[in-house]
Amino acid sequence: MSAVNMDQKLFAELLEGDRPVLVDFWAPWCGYCRRISAPYDRIAEEYQDRLVVGKVNVDAETQLAQAERIEVLPTLVLYRDGKAVGSIVAPESKAMIETFIQEALAK
Repeated sequence: MSAVNMDQKLFAELLEGDRPVLVDFWAPWCGYCRRISAPYDRIAEEYQDRLVVGKVNVDAETQLAQAERIEVLPTLVLYRDGKAVGSIVAPESKAMIETFIQEALAK
């Protein structure tokens, strides 16, 4: 299963759930965003039993990106119990994303 495309409504619903939510804030024009797309989808598949893994297109969801204070793309944010517990900007690899997830969940 690949990452879920989120709009503002789905984002809010998933944050109220019982599982942590990893969100990739991205844009179609962002070359680096496209480069990490495949590794991010592998994360979605491998972590589907522990996390909800989603994507927010900041061009389509401008208000959500502003509310979450997203300034650089791509930015990955991990939410638990409705609150951001960590973020990483422009991760270089799948391994870097996995390390980020483990460290953020340990907080």
